[in-house]
Amino acid sequence: MSDLHCPRLRSRGAHRRNSGVATMKWLRTLVIFDQGNIVSNQDWESIHQAFVRSIESIDSPTGSGRLVLRRKTYVPESKQWNRNGVGFLRNRFLEHIVQKEGWKAEGEVDLQNLQEKPELQLYPSLEPYAEPITSSFGAFDFVTTTEGGLRVAIEWETGNISSSHRSLNKLSIVLAANKIQVGVLILPSRNLYEHLTDRIGNIGELSPYLEMWKRMGETVEHGLLAIAVVEHDELTDDQTFPYLKVGKDGRAGEGKTKRNAPNPKPKKESS
Repeated sequence: MSDLHCPRLRSRGAHRRNSGVATMKWLRTLVIFDQGNIVSNQDWESIHQAFVRSIESIDSPTGSGRLVLRRKTYVPESKQWNRNGVGFLRNRFLEHIVQKEGWKAEGEVDLQNLQEKPELQLYPSLEPYAEPITSSFGAFDFVTTTEGGLRVAIEWETGNISSSHRSLNKLSIVLAANKIQVGVLILPSRNLYEHLTDRIGNIGELSPYLEMWKRMGETVEHGLLAIAVVEHDELTDDQTFPYLKVGKDGRAGEGKTKRNAPNPKPKKESS
């Protein structure tokens, strides 16, 4: 893993934080693979600075200039934890990169031709076999094209660790097909993960598999795959401070349902 690296950013006025303002932290960008030296491309620097500024624009309460999150708390009755939702962070990021940075969201990448069935082999007959494809890749959170023609896809992690694996797999496959030239996954640090929706994907759990995705770069002719790691600025134990809203689907909804469920009635003892 020693050659995973973070690109150095040139200082620009638009990128500097205002003195005394503390918003969401961009910790680092890991370049998993870079075929074609895209990291030295001015277009990469432009989109990188744009998504870093978009990350650092996220604050809570909105307009405060600071990203403060309520620390997780245990609920003995349900044996669940109260944590912050992730949809708010993703939505604020997308709003800023489109409305403030001026990047145009282009919708979906055409993945139709990537759904071809590979020729496999059955055992023990050794006959050729093509397994039916019964699910699709799904859309990316944000797709745009730079002035120099680089197609960029960005995913902001809102799901569990399985979702993170799917995102990196999907980005790698689309990079290999040259449908995009830059793929970025934004996900929480281990510290931030502790205070977000149950089992949210995070860099700590993903780190043992980075070598695998690095090797997938050998199938890419011209493309860059990166992970950006983000973190809150501050935690509070103030009981009047609200948690970020939790969604109703997936693990978030499951945890919310358990927390809000009424206590089960004790069973009567048999005589």
